Amino acid sequence: MIIIRNIIALIILFTSCNSKKSDVSRVEINDSFWKNRKNTQNKKVQHKIFPIPDTNAETSENRTNRIYINSMQCQYEVFINDVLLMKLMGPITETGGGMTGDYDINQLMLTSGTHEVKVRIYPKHGVEVFPKGEGQIKLTFSHFRDRNLKTVTYNQELNGHNGIQISQSDKQWISKYSEEHQEEYDGDYQPKTPNKFEGLPVYEWRSTFDAAVSFDFAGWRESVDIKKEYDNNEEVLIKELKKLYQDIHTIFQKKDTDAYLKMVKEREELITSCLLYKQNEKSLREKEFITLIESNEYELEPLFEETFQLEFQAYGKLVMFLHKADGEGIIRLKNKKDPNDTIFLDFRFHRKDKGEPLSII
Repeated sequence: MIIIRNIIALIILFTSCNSKKSDVSRVEINDSFWKNRKNTQNKKVQHKIFPIPDTNAETSENRTNRIYINSMQCQYEVFINDVLLMKLMGPITETGGGMTGDYDINQLMLTSGTHEVKVRIYPKHGVEVFPKGEGQIKLTFSHFRDRNLKTVTYNQELNGHNGIQISQSDKQWISKYSEEHQEEYDGDYQPKTPNKFEGLPVYEWRSTFDAAVSFDFAGWRESVDIKKEYDNNEEVLIKELKKLYQDIHTIFQKKDTDAYLKMVKEREELITSCLLYKQNEKSLREKEFITLIESNEYELEPLFEETFQLEFQAYGKLVMFLHKADGEGIIRLKNKKDPNDTIFLDFRFHRKDKGEPLSII
């Protein structure tokens, strides 16, 4: 789970503005994006809730599960068990550029068993629908032991080191792989079934995979289905969320590090445990948050209700606000000297039991 994202390249267009008027104008520009996204969500029927735990799949190995993402000619969102892992949006995609990298997923798995991966693919920034042949994202699933990358093992059920390629193409580059040397060889193009998203404003792809970890955390899995609870009364939920975000905003205004650490304690314990952090690494992570809050290099941006987009994840068990202009978190810190350097802070809320207040997880 990426809690702080400082992605300068992605925010050239979406740098937070200091006036209410400019924020609202950017909301209008992205209105069609949210409509298309919501239509796609409404069309999909969720028959199963993931993860589906399997105690027989548990392992004593300290595994780090991850996904390697490689994209081109598209914008995208990748979810694990309906919780956002990674997204790429904005002007960086206008010329066909993408992003490549490995992303840990233990913190979204929470337990061993069967998990769901979901990808929403959008045309390049500024393009309404997919042209013929454009858009590609490749996912490669693996794990390694004891945080040693030399022990990497690829998920053979999902095409091993070659991964899953989601594209309009009818072929994919397939190669052999040397476990000893950890390198590919003897590659060639082989047929694959094309994904049909020509003419669409958004394309959604889903699959499942089995993976094991050495822990079993409840996290938000046993929490209240907030979406169902407020299905006909979202205004009450929105009011509660607004108060929570205002409290967070005030904490940053006052630079109250003690209040912040208390507020995110449950989340931090979960993330660092899932990612197998050592104590010194946990302390370093906490110190980085404190340094950020106390820093005078960044200024806290104001909150404008017109920019709040209600978002549910984890099949309705997590809730948050996203910014309508760019889909990032609404708590933002902007570099005083470099307006293109903005830090977005993400907060996801759950309700442990019916009647309890929302809390950060």
